[in-house]
Amino acid sequence: MIDQMNEQLQASMKPVAELATLNMKALQDLATQQNTLFTTLLNDGVEFVQSASGQKDVMGLMDMQKSYVEGLQSTVTSAAQDAYAVISETQKSAGVIFKGMSEEVSEKFASMNK
Repeated sequence: MIDQMNEQLQASMKPVAELATLNMKALQDLATQQNTLFTTLLNDGVEFVQSASGQKDVMGLMDMQKSYVEGLQSTVTSAAQDAYAVISETQKSAGVIFKGMSEEVSEKFASMNK
């Protein structure tokens, strides 16, 4: 009897464990992406400062700054799109898990009413 209750408890907790695993993977992916973004921004900023300090004319400096800002915008936009993709995929997977949980509960109630 205790073994049966233990099996039922494990079966009922399976979706919760799946959601926890899904969230953990999403957070790890997002943390990795943010780490990469921060490193890229830091390296690009240092590179810009080093290059800008060697510029002798204002027009060259302005061109470098324009190029740096465009690259910065591209990097941040790409990072945002990657983060959105991770979150969207996680949301889809969570939806599938919740749908499965809902169907399982509905089946159990239907069988109890028979």
